[in-house]
Amino acid sequence: MPLIDAESSPTTAVVGGPRWYRTRILIGGPLVGLSAPLTLGLVALIVLRLGSGRMSAVLGLLGGVIAAPGLLVVGAPIADESSYPVAIALSVAFWVVIGVIAARRAVRQPIASWRDFWLQFTFLGVAAAIGAIVGMAIAAARIGETLL
Repeated sequence: MPLIDAESSPTTAVVGGPRWYRTRILIGGPLVGLSAPLTLGLVALIVLRLGSGRMSAVLGLLGGVIAAPGLLVVGAPIADESSYPVAIALSVAFWVVIGVIAARRAVRQPIASWRDFWLQFTFLGVAAAIGAIVGMAIAAARIGETLL
């Protein structure tokens, strides 16, 4: 009779245990992380569609560019709208990479939780948002009033 059976093998993670959480964060984190930019992008789209003033245009544009930084790459809002799907696909890939990095950083600790993931994701997301805002500010300064 073997001393260690397959069910108590060290390669099997206990459901709800530290290794189980680490695995869930590493695998699910990048996809769960897409929920934040998706929500921001939908709010920005609603603001653009329902709003009619300059403030709604600014908020919608900034929210959209933060949610989909690839829009800056293709020249939004001045570029042709046919390039927007490519920009959004690039942005999804960008946020998945951010999610992978956040998940890897969150599981460095022996006991990781989703809170650790969201802290790391928020830190990286704020950095990306600052980059998008700076990019919009540079575009606004170069183009002038025609941006909005």
